[in-house]
Amino acid sequence: MEEYLGIDVGGSFIKYGVINENGNVLSQNKIPSNRKEPEKIIESLIQIILKIKNVRPLVGVALSIPGVISEKSQMLTSGALEGLYRYNLAQILGDKTKMKVCIVNDAKAVGYAEKWIGAGKNCHNFVCLPLGTGVGGTIVLNGKVIQGRTGAAGEFGLMLMGLGKSEPVGYDSASFHCGAVAGLCRIYNRKLGNRAFEDWELDIKKILLCASQGQLQAIESLEEFYNNVAVLLLNITVSLDPEKILIGGGISENETIMDGIKKALKVLVTRYPEISAIGTPAIESCQLGNAAGMIGAVARMLEGERKNEKYGEVY
Repeated sequence: MEEYLGIDVGGSFIKYGVINENGNVLSQNKIPSNRKEPEKIIESLIQIILKIKNVRPLVGVALSIPGVISEKSQMLTSGALEGLYRYNLAQILGDKTKMKVCIVNDAKAVGYAEKWIGAGKNCHNFVCLPLGTGVGGTIVLNGKVIQGRTGAAGEFGLMLMGLGKSEPVGYDSASFHCGAVAGLCRIYNRKLGNRAFEDWELDIKKILLCASQGQLQAIESLEEFYNNVAVLLLNITVSLDPEKILIGGGISENETIMDGIKKALKVLVTRYPEISAIGTPAIESCQLGNAAGMIGAVARMLEGERKNEKYGEVY
């Protein structure tokens, strides 16, 4: 059975694993990432690929990376990985390791994974919505992951939920209202009066604990966050009318947060008769957890192989 190396490149860690053509993770590991030094990230990736290539019969290498990425594996942006988009990463890694390499946006990788062997496996129309540091997204319509003009389709985190009067305007975006860190933690710290990033409380479990103990700031922060996410879910619903919206990221594994989001959406819909008439999609958690990025990148590579896409052309 053919084996692939899936790599999920994040700002804190680079996770990697050997994955077979059925989506089974045969081995996995991770190393620290350095988001501010792209050259060090590239060197780490080269070393990972060469190390695994020497002990496993790899067919190809598939990377999940933040940012807007074209169907030709060109990074137009690279999110939290500062400056990485300036490098032709697929070409560099291919030349240095003599391997076929494809790159996919990290949020789309989650969508590919869930479509392949996860919660979207038997669903033709769904949206995958990772609520991580910020907000990403994947749109699947008629069984196909939608890329859009530049590869940015599904970048729900860039949607404006405010009036667009902030500077920078991104402070009015969905990421700054609905992300786990840029959303929930920012809201909580604002209520505590902490403005500087180094003063931020970034422990979501602690926010939940404080709320359970009756701390007003934590309770209000969670309610505001739940309402923000409910608004985003409603906007996605009326725009795409999916069968399911799959929420990803670490917070999707927390029953308290998922229940809060669902309840906030239910309340919002009851206040909106036009939406009540058509109903809302099922709101579920993604199934594949931290391995989703690696698995989804491989799923994208397999899709390309089925279409006879060639390295250097579409990857």
